[in-house]
Amino acid sequence: MAEREPNAHRFMDLTVPEYAYMFAFLQADGHLAKGVGQKGRLTVEISAQDIDLLREFQKLTPYNSSIRERTRSTNFAEMHTAAIWSVCSLEARTTINELGLPYGRKSKTIAPPNVEFPRCDYLRGLIDADGSVGFTSKGFPFVPSPLPAVRSRPICAITART
Repeated sequence: MAEREPNAHRFMDLTVPEYAYMFAFLQADGHLAKGVGQKGRLTVEISAQDIDLLREFQKLTPYNSSIRERTRSTNFAEMHTAAIWSVCSLEARTTINELGLPYGRKSKTIAPPNVEFPRCDYLRGLIDADGSVGFTSKGFPFVPSPLPAVRSRPICAITART
């Protein structure tokens, strides 16, 4: 079986639930870096225990990409192993950038895309990327919003059908 499955959909066609999820995850947890000339890289770094998610992203991406692991000391743990997915394709980076993932720092500039997309899958991608879903001490659900653009809008506005 091929490393990347043939895909009947255009890369990052946000009407496809998997791409809507992936795009939201990239907005919340990815980093788009621009290099000299046409060089650059899209990366996502998550806990190595979630490496299967990066493998799914790799299957959805019809461009060469790599997944590597690294272990280092962090603010949260003396030793933490992370998995890092990287895509260098200019075409992939341009597509993702045009959909709304800016190059460089992005925390104040991300918003839901201006194209049709399955809102529940998009929202699930944002929530999964944040990784802080749980319950309060009083038993109420706790779902923080990782993005200021989303924090400023009620969740029902994002999930509402257009």
